[in-house]
Amino acid sequence: MTNIRFLLAASLLVFASPRAWALSSYAGTSGAPFLKLGAGARAGAMAEAFSAVADDASALYYNPAGLTLLRRPELAGAHTQHFQGISYEYAGFVYPLKSKQEYSRHALGLGIYNLSVGDMERRTGDTLEAEGSFGAGDYAYNLSYAYRVDETLGVGATGKIIHQTLDTYSSMAYALDAGVHYSPRPTAKRPVTFALVLKNAGTRPSFAGVSDPLPLAVTAGVGFEPLRNRVKLDLDLSKYRDTDFFAAFGGEYRHPFSKELSGAFRFGYTSVRKDNEGLNGLAMGVGVMFLQRFGFDFAWVPYGVLGDTFRYSINLKF
Repeated sequence: MTNIRFLLAASLLVFASPRAWALSSYAGTSGAPFLKLGAGARAGAMAEAFSAVADDASALYYNPAGLTLLRRPELAGAHTQHFQGISYEYAGFVYPLKSKQEYSRHALGLGIYNLSVGDMERRTGDTLEAEGSFGAGDYAYNLSYAYRVDETLGVGATGKIIHQTLDTYSSMAYALDAGVHYSPRPTAKRPVTFALVLKNAGTRPSFAGVSDPLPLAVTAGVGFEPLRNRVKLDLDLSKYRDTDFFAAFGGEYRHPFSKELSGAFRFGYTSVRKDNEGLNGLAMGVGVMFLQRFGFDFAWVPYGVLGDTFRYSINLKF
């Protein structure tokens, strides 16, 4: 007899498996693992090493304190095509207030994340004949606020409503993220930044008769710009409650082709999937920006024998 929890694990929660994340004694014991999937192609191409960079709308996910680095309203959207027909969508909007030359004093943000799988075959007995199909979806609705204490220090927080569905089952949970972004010399020729982020501190979702804690995580990051406004590097050290410590390193090189058009090349490596067989851990991508207002980004993120994933995102600044 097909177990509905097995279908959930095989389809939506593939990323919570020990092989997908890390060999930890707590591997696979967190609920709502879709909260680990990131946001946007820019950060994806940098192997999710983004906590100390966090200077676009995807800071909603990586470090809410970074929202004060935005000086204009920004709308972002992203689509990720995973293996096994799994789709992951992200949309975010940031509205900065009291903008100054290098930062905004306040910033508000909204984010929506959705992981979905459709047309899974339903079987209730030991048979090859399907009895119809069903779908599943995970959703997170986020509200963020960030405050810049001064030009060196920003703080931020995000409240989350987490809703999961699988056929006729559903669950609800609530969580909080908090972040700090610190740049001791923001006007330096080669600025260094530091970040500390706490993610997914909240209630336990109860889903299909199973109640597991959320994937509580902490990330410490350091960023460096060896060429200001041209090259950005980020090194993050992270741990989820169900993984070992892992490191991620990413870089971005921007090149202006003209006054109206610029491009970017990005790369990264993360050790979170180091035990997967095949090519994994690496990431790379490209991006273009028109008139400093409209951007398109692409990322390729392989998961070894599990397959490749591709991210596409757009950013619009007003």
